[in-house]
Parts: sequence; structure tokens; C-alpha cells
Amino acid sequence: MLTESITYLQRCLQIQSTNPLDGEENVAAYVYDLLTSHGIETEWIEVSPKRICLVATIQAGVSAVHPKTIGFSGHLDTVPVQLSEWTKDPFGGEIEQGRIYGRGASDMKSGVMAMVSMMLELNQRDDLPNHLKLLITSDEENGMTGARHLTERGDADDLDALLITEPTSGFLGYAQKGVVGVEVSCTGKSAHSSSPQLGQNAIDDLYRVIREIKSDRFTITTHSHPELGPVVASITSITGGEGPNVIPSQAAFYMDIRTIPGFGREQVLTALEEINQRLREQDDSFSMKVTVIKEIPSCETDSEDLFLHVVATTMESIRRQPTRRVAIPGGTDGAMFSQAARSFPIAVASFHDFRLAHQIDESIPLSEYEETIELCTRLALHSYT
Repeated sequence: MLTESITYLQRCLQIQSTNPLDGEENVAAYVYDLLTSHGIETEWIEVSPKRICLVATIQAGVSAVHPKTIGFSGHLDTVPVQLSEWTKDPFGGEIEQGRIYGRGASDMKSGVMAMVSMMLELNQRDDLPNHLKLLITSDEENGMTGARHLTERGDADDLDALLITEPTSGFLGYAQKGVVGVEVSCTGKSAHSSSPQLGQNAIDDLYRVIREIKSDRFTITTHSHPELGPVVASITSITGGEGPNVIPSQAAFYMDIRTIPGFGREQVLTALEEINQRLREQDDSFSMKVTVIKEIPSCETDSEDLFLHVVATTMESIRRQPTRRVAIPGGTDGAMFSQAARSFPIAVASFHDFRLAHQIDESIPLSEYEETIELCTRLALHSYT
């Protein structure tokens, strides 16, 4: 079975699915054909052109007593490739000295194909104790629109637990920060730069907003989580101005805010509105607008949850070393699935090395791939009653 699983991963790596260039359609078609050819019920879901999600299900055996629905999830899109910097073919799936190379080898085609391999292996088991549901998503690297779409459709509403096989190097992730990305814009009045008093400089107004954000009055970053740490707010781009001799009538900046459980969109907008009110009191011609561009919720599962305990002990039995539970500073599709109508524990775990994700000559040892297949298989066969 392992030889076949390696072949599946090789083929998956050979199909380009860089985001935003290529889309997941071709690689999703490969996985869809693989699942359906083995008799696994699989739904093809087009989120947008070339953006495809798959939902595959296997029912518990007839002798199962109080079966649970265990979810497994991962994404097929990858980050782009700088071809000139690679020494390996990023779409070759080359194996050398026990490692497999290619864009997505770590993040996270290996995780997806480990789950697919598990599904293929267990599909014919008459003694399967749980219902299994595989949620393969699109566009995780850019906006998590695939996971959002599946969540809105209700595809996660029947889950009792979810494993996301993102690369974690053998750690077990139980919490993660969210993101609120906002554009803050100011509108002024254009005039000739020789007569600035006839206009209102939007860049000057935007600078006043930035000065407020950098002051002690802006308290967003005083909020903190015991494991995830503080809310982090960063201004990452600024635009403005119509020409070198024109008083600018428009200016804007984008701010990326990494949020924590209990602190999200509402609190961000409230803090920015307080700035707006203060500056309007000083100047009634001041005009500021806040637009939410991106929103990914933070999420957290109790670190002592039973499912997390099962995942941790299973990983320990495979690696024969303690499994550390960690909070993840970045985001996964778990953020979207945490918004499902039904609450369930979410574990983010695999043995794939996260340090190689997005890197030049991205690769993983095949031993890590084998361990992750075993993790998925054991969790699928575990009795949670």
C-alpha cells in the first residue's frame, strides 16, 4: 500500500496548482478520479472557475455501535514557485535518498494524499467503527474561500471531530490566530499645490490616523492570549495622491490585524471608530472610511479535549516521543470550519516538517508521509464511544 501511496503523491505533485495562477481543477480531477474509481462517494464542488473542493464520505460498518463522524481536511493549492532558484523540478515529484521533492510536498499535498490513502485503504473495511468524511478545499493559501464555502453549505455540520494534516513537524495544534484586514481611507479636496489652503490634504489626514494608531490611545495590541500571545496590528501598504503638483484628495492604508479568540472584527471596528470620532471632534471636515477586506476568525479547541488526547497519544505511539500541544500563529482552514453550525474539536497535526513549507526545493522524507498515513488510519479506526 505504501508504494501505491507514494505514486499517488508523486502524481499529485506533478500537477501544478499554484495560487493564484493555476487553480485546483486539474489536481482535484486527479484526486476525484482516484477516489471514485475505488468506489468512494465523492462530490465535485466548483466554488469559482478552477477553484474546486471535494467532499468524500465512507459510512461506518453495519456492526458499528454509536459511530462518530470523523472529518479529515486539507487543501490542494500551493504558493507560487521561483523556477530559477530551484535545483529540483518543482513539479517533478522526484525521489532522492528517501525524500520526495516538489511544490506542496510539505504544504500540503502530502497531508492531503495521506488522508486519501487512508480512505482508499479503509473503504472496504466491514468493521469500520466511524463514518469518515474527507473535506478537500481550494484557495487556502489566498483566502480560505473553499473552506468558507463548504462551511456555508453545511458540509461540516455533522462532524464530531476534525483533523487537518497541515505540516506541524509532529506537534499538535489546537488554537490559531485569525486575521482582520482593513483598508482605512481618507477623503480630502484636491487643489493646486501652490494653493494648499484651497484644498484638504488626504495624506495629512491619513497621517493623523496613523499617529493615533501608534499612540497609547490605540489599545488593540494590549489584548493577549496565554498561548497565542498579543493581538498584532501592522500597516502593510499606503497609497495616495493624484500627481506631484496636486493636493491629494484620496489616501489609504491597509492594516493587517492578527486576532485572538474573543477579539475580532467587532472590536477592531470599534477601536477605529473611536479614532474617527476623536479626529472629527478636532476637525469637522475630517473624513475617514474603514472597509473590511479580509476576515478569518481565530479558533481554539480545549487543549484537554478527548479527541486531542487521542490524537496526541496516537502520535506518541507512532513516534515514541511526547507530543507537544501548541498554538499556531498562522492560519488554517480550521478557522472557517470552526464557524460550522455544530461545534467540534479541531486538531492540526502531521509529521511533515513545517520548516520546509513554501521553501526552495520543498521536500519531505517519505518516512514522515508514512507516519502521517498511519496517524490518519489509526484515528479513523479508533472507537470514540
